[in-house]
Amino acid sequence: MREAIAGKFVGNSVKRTEDQRLLTGKGTFVDDVTVANMSHASFLRSPMPHAEIARIDTTAARRAPGVVAVFTGAEIAEFTNPFFGMMPLPGMYDPTFYALSIDRVRHVGDPVAMVIASSRRAAEDACELIEVDYRELTPVSTIGQALDESRGAIWPKAKSNVLMTASQTHGPDTGPIFADADRVFTQRFTQHRQSNQPMETRGIVVEIPASGPAIVRSATQSPHAAKWALALLAQRLSVPASIKEMIKHRDRPALFMQGAKSMMAAKPEMKGAGKPMMPTMMKQLASDPKRAMDMQRSMVALLAKGQGSRPEVVATDVGGAFGAKGVVSREDVAVYAAAVHLGRSIKWIEDRNEHLMNGGHARDENVELSMACDHDGTIRGMHVKLTMNIGAYPAFPFSGGMFSQIIRVMMPGPYRVPALRFDTQIVASNKGTYVAYRGPWAVETWVRERMLDLMARELGITRAEIRLRNMITAQELPTNMITGPALDVRMSARTTLDKALEVAEFDQWATRQAEARANGKILGMGFATFIEAAPGPPGFFDHVMPGMGGSVGGEPAQVVLEADGTISVYTQQMPHGQSHETTFAQVAADELGVPMEQVRIRYGDTRVTPFGIMGTGGSRAGAMAGGAITFGARAMRGHILDLAAELLEAAKEDLMITDGKVFVNGTPSRSIDFTAVAAQARKTGAGARTGTAAKAGEALRVGHEYDGGEGGWAQSTHVCWVEIDLETGIVTIPRYVVAEDCGELINPAIVEGQVRGGVAQGIGAVLYEKISYSDSGQFQTGTYMDYLMPTTMEIPEIEIHHIATPSTIEANYRGVGEGGMIAAPAALTNAIEDALAHLGVKITEQHLPPTRILELAGVIR
Repeated sequence: MREAIAGKFVGNSVKRTEDQRLLTGKGTFVDDVTVANMSHASFLRSPMPHAEIARIDTTAARRAPGVVAVFTGAEIAEFTNPFFGMMPLPGMYDPTFYALSIDRVRHVGDPVAMVIASSRRAAEDACELIEVDYRELTPVSTIGQALDESRGAIWPKAKSNVLMTASQTHGPDTGPIFADADRVFTQRFTQHRQSNQPMETRGIVVEIPASGPAIVRSATQSPHAAKWALALLAQRLSVPASIKEMIKHRDRPALFMQGAKSMMAAKPEMKGAGKPMMPTMMKQLASDPKRAMDMQRSMVALLAKGQGSRPEVVATDVGGAFGAKGVVSREDVAVYAAAVHLGRSIKWIEDRNEHLMNGGHARDENVELSMACDHDGTIRGMHVKLTMNIGAYPAFPFSGGMFSQIIRVMMPGPYRVPALRFDTQIVASNKGTYVAYRGPWAVETWVRERMLDLMARELGITRAEIRLRNMITAQELPTNMITGPALDVRMSARTTLDKALEVAEFDQWATRQAEARANGKILGMGFATFIEAAPGPPGFFDHVMPGMGGSVGGEPAQVVLEADGTISVYTQQMPHGQSHETTFAQVAADELGVPMEQVRIRYGDTRVTPFGIMGTGGSRAGAMAGGAITFGARAMRGHILDLAAELLEAAKEDLMITDGKVFVNGTPSRSIDFTAVAAQARKTGAGARTGTAAKAGEALRVGHEYDGGEGGWAQSTHVCWVEIDLETGIVTIPRYVVAEDCGELINPAIVEGQVRGGVAQGIGAVLYEKISYSDSGQFQTGTYMDYLMPTTMEIPEIEIHHIATPSTIEANYRGVGEGGMIAAPAALTNAIEDALAHLGVKITEQHLPPTRILELAGVIR
């Protein structure tokens, strides 16, 4: 544990503000919400992986007790807009589709119809009365099947199940480099499909009040994105109605454009942000006139109907997400649209079986990795062939295809790679939707760290030696990755590796392993080093997709001095386990000189929080919101001191703030509290001079949008020890070490909790968790009897060593939540191979349950 910093909140393991509420059952999750006259929704889901809908009969369901309404796909399409991708990749087929399936189902669990009834039980019972005739089509389950042209296309307009192929080169041509290299190593790796498994499944409650907009209570990572998406997709206007609304609210488009121009003027870096993406989008629209019309209708509905008819989204406590709740689901749109259409409040909560089938899947990639090197292991070039299976339906607003580009950018990691060729192939299959999952680019770390171990063994050098020889050192910084992003002097991956090797006593490992083997114990040690853009250097996302960096935008925060002297901090961030209420309060309290109890963090309600499309994800919260709150609170402090100087008749520079009181330096008896300052602000109208107008009941309001500053990287080295029982195939982990650098720690205990949580999920991914489909596309892991997850009994004590590279950069906070999940699979699989290397075992797959361990070891065949 890092040494506590006296007199400060930041840097200390302050007790979590959220714990009292959450641990005593006083949290408010979506399923806790009940509103007056609320109906319930249930979905009929396809039992077929791939089929045409020949007939659907809802007659009996409509007559069932308690049923309010039944909607088929064709019926819901009458008053909703189709889903369409918002981040086009050149050459990628991006289908449009509706909230419910209309003419074809594309995976087991595909929603076919929706029943609205007086209770959940009545809705589920009525679903069983719906009759559907299916004409079975050839299923596409695996990547191999997707590449088989004899199988029909899941999306006929695509003409193939290969949705995109691309090849990108960074640095010189890899061809001559590979031809002249001393050694070339090539290996194919497979990463299996996994699933985000939060405690709380997806859910939505749509409240239709007597007047005003609908209130949507949702378990979402991004309330503003959910609001925007529902307004865009869930209100379909006819052409005459569109024209009528445009005339009626003709000021709306003008105001929208005026706002956009003002934003561009204030943020020059965003000018032309979308231009690099526009040719791709225009090409898509030109080749598909219906898509163009659907998009135009959506935008007309969004702009013409005005603020009063858009929903307001409210999120309170979210029981975990890990990326899956950062997208807007088809069910969300169906339920919201039905509620507005019927004029009645509706609730939908999915069960665990639905979540496993349809709540979001991740990973599912094949990677063929070739490395050219010298005889001593110095890397000369890298060639990557990535094939990604994104399932049947792309997620909204962006599909899994975007993550292929982050994988490309991150592929070199902290190593010198003089040349890189990256080939991408994205395929569709009759599986669930591919979504982000805690470090969605993590396959790059897994295959790279696996390959370094394989190369070291073949070259006859140690695993430490090959890494130390190729890893960028502090003396080489600043520099750039071959893929473009800048690496500044805080990129300390080499330092974390040195620390981990020291703690693990790696130089003595071979002797200890041999001694254990002589005593009948099969032990292994593995390690892995990674870097993570958290949030990354300026312009990072432009290397992922040209123009994307400006679209992501900065991070807003608003700091308010209330009339009673308390402080409210408004953020668009949406916590789902990261302890925002504690860490953000620590940052604000330190800047303002008040007790943490005087600070309240406000989030999750689009009616009051500043607009931001990103929400919580991508390791942005600590780094970006931490910066926004730092500088926003600092500006508020300046205004408070201005007002206090008037009251105390003293120079501003002579004032200090401690424990919420402003006093003259050296004369503590001459002091006032924030309540007096608030009264003075209201009396003098000072709220008008902060640049952000105070609202009713407030004294002062300050807004700040943080651009990320100098950005930065989080980095870590993980070391994992394993012991393998060759009678049962069970792998135990007696020790696990993490050496990490995530910049300045706001709350060390919370940082360590995030690291340990990620490691636990990484261990689960290798030893337990796997989403399985049969070759015929049937879903096979619909319960926790089939989809196994580790418990606290299987997770070892995780020893964490913090490193803080010296820096004068302010708000030097960097994300840490995703790193455990990124590095743990690589460290663990490397350890398993090390344990079984004497048996000639080579690990090229990530899922290693006991049976597979025994197969690899030759115990069973």
